[in-house]
Amino acid sequence: MGQKDLAAKRFEYSAEVFADTINALIFEGEQVVLAKDLQPAPTESLYQAVNGALRNQYNDVSKYEMRNGRIATQYTLENQSGPDYRILLRKAGYEGAIYRQQYDGRDIYPAITLVLYWGDKTWNASHDFYRLFRRKKIHRMARKYIDNVCLHMYSMRTLPLEIRQRFKSDMRVVVDYLAEGKEYEPADQEIVDIGGTMCMLYALTGDEDFINNICIMQERQKRGGRVTMCEVVDKFVQRGIKLGMEKGIREEKIRSATAFVKETIMQKQSKEYIKNMLQTCFQLKEEEADNLYREGYEREHEAEIPALT
Repeated sequence: MGQKDLAAKRFEYSAEVFADTINALIFEGEQVVLAKDLQPAPTESLYQAVNGALRNQYNDVSKYEMRNGRIATQYTLENQSGPDYRILLRKAGYEGAIYRQQYDGRDIYPAITLVLYWGDKTWNASHDFYRLFRRKKIHRMARKYIDNVCLHMYSMRTLPLEIRQRFKSDMRVVVDYLAEGKEYEPADQEIVDIGGTMCMLYALTGDEDFINNICIMQERQKRGGRVTMCEVVDKFVQRGIKLGMEKGIREEKIRSATAFVKETIMQKQSKEYIKNMLQTCFQLKEEEADNLYREGYEREHEAEIPALT
């Protein structure tokens, strides 16, 4: 995922966002996992490659849920920007390494992995081992002995409102904006991690306005002010008005320049005179002035402009 992956890791590393995501997607909004009970878990494990060499593999974000000083559950969030049918094998490898480590340890606890899919394309890849191996010639009696590893994947761009309403953290801001698109209406929810949220939205949309005003918003927050998506979207609206005005002014200038070209060609004014006036009075670039003169000449004479004119 590149920059998207880095932005997602930074955003989800927050204990509040991480706990909120687990509660919203696994516990259907019930506040079961608390941010204060989370501790960072290792994201690196080793496996043996085909050539016998040891290689490392990394999860995106993984945390322990602690109860009475001991590990109760290990949760992992894995980010994906595109469908990947082999991710089931990766998941089996990640969780296998976690369970193997427990064999020599004191605590035994479950490992739960959620895949957060941020891509635009429909995910048609297999969601479990049974479907992944469906094209293999496996005897029907042997199939029931295959441990069915399942993929718990959520398409974060298209979460229904019912699920989005479960989020309480900055993740709600992100999923609402992605799901609603042009129809997005910002809520009065305060943004806690301005840098992480804005960088996440920028990584997913490519809109630089999300990161252009981070410092201003953070400074406002430091002074005790509330920052919501209302302020962010308001800047977009103002930008749109400005761009609309600039576009209208330019269109009017082109219409006036076109009328000027038509009139001066009828008056048999020289090309040099017309182009010079277009560049000085109408502030057009040389290429624009040349194209406008050519279009005016051809309309007036109903023929292409001579090569040496």
